[in-house]
Amino acid sequence: MKRFKRQPSRYVSISIALAVIFASAAVVGGKPPFSAADILQKVDDEARADTTKIYLTQTVYSPTGDQRSFKMVSYTKDDNEKGLTEYLAPSQVKGMKILTLNSGDDIWSYFPSTNRVRKIASSARNRKVQGSDFSYDDMAMGKMAKSWKGTLQGEEKLNETLCYKLVLTPTEKGPKSYKKTTVWISKTDFTTLRVLYFDKYGEQSKQLDMSDYRDVKGVKVPFLYTMTSLVDGGKTVMKVAHAEVNIKLSDSLFTETGLKK
Repeated sequence: MKRFKRQPSRYVSISIALAVIFASAAVVGGKPPFSAADILQKVDDEARADTTKIYLTQTVYSPTGDQRSFKMVSYTKDDNEKGLTEYLAPSQVKGMKILTLNSGDDIWSYFPSTNRVRKIASSARNRKVQGSDFSYDDMAMGKMAKSWKGTLQGEEKLNETLCYKLVLTPTEKGPKSYKKTTVWISKTDFTTLRVLYFDKYGEQSKQLDMSDYRDVKGVKVPFLYTMTSLVDGGKTVMKVAHAEVNIKLSDSLFTETGLKK
């Protein structure tokens, strides 16, 4: 696999979605200068951060206009191999946690009301988390080169930004909820601007838009996420309140036992 020279600017994405950082390549003379696999590896390299800690506010807008808001904190460690999301408010969900290990291949949930840890089965990974438009699969961490494979579709402008366009399908270790995705990546800095999700039947199901990228100690972090349901019109908006990268985090935070603490 061809390797890339490291760029001075990097970016990282959080667990709620999280999921989900991709890239593509420019087409020159009808032939890409590198493969989609090379690009996915480049994205992993550019997004590398040993640890992250991000505070967020999530607002869920139902198709009928009702609203619910949550406060959360998201952690990653070992270059997204491990991830944890904890709900901080409101009181009804405070303490609920979602743990992802092995680049998102394994997911557990913890509910303080029952004091039980439950591993999420493959068949349940597409379920909405707390009524939001983000599923358990969307919350999973992971490296793109391990989770996705794809084909280059060329270049396309999105919101006045020239983007690489890539169609991806999950690998054996990738998300279980989607048949494929289409992704738009800024040619300028390889930040992800949009992800279009297709369900297991190949129908368009959701669209994730990421914007308001800010530099956090040399790492580009999207401070605004908008996940829109293309089925019922619902929408979930997540805003980053504070982000830290490459800080000290204990390994015990990312264990089944640690979920109950």
